[in-house]
Amino acid sequence: MEPFDARAGRWEPITRDELDALVAAQLARCTHEQQAAFAALRVPFHTVPLHRLGAVEPVWVVAHLADGWLYYEDVEEGFEMGVPGEDGALPARGCNQYELTHILYQQAHAGLSRQR
Repeated sequence: MEPFDARAGRWEPITRDELDALVAAQLARCTHEQQAAFAALRVPFHTVPLHRLGAVEPVWVVAHLADGWLYYEDVEEGFEMGVPGEDGALPARGCNQYELTHILYQQAHAGLSRQR
C-alpha cells in the first residue's frame, strides 16, 4: 500500500511490514559494499519524533550512521539523515527523497574524504 491511498483520499503512515519490504527492495538495488555497510549499521527499526511544520510526528529509524540516524520519512517517501536535538526529536529537514543507495553512496564518499 502506498502512504497516500488515492481511493480513500487520505494519507496513511507506512507500517513496519511495508518498511521491511521497502528496505529489502532498495537494498537489492545496492552494491554488495553498500549492503555490507548497511548491515553493519542497521538497528532494529524504531520510531522517533521529527519536527515538521510546527508539529512533532514519528519517523522510522533504520540505521545509526557516523553522522546521525538514518530514517525513513514516509510523508516525503525517502530516506534522510539527522541528529536528534536536546528534546530527543529529529529536526525538520529538506524534502529529500533519497533511496538507500544514495545515502550509502554519500556515506562511503564522506568517509573517504575524512580519512585523507
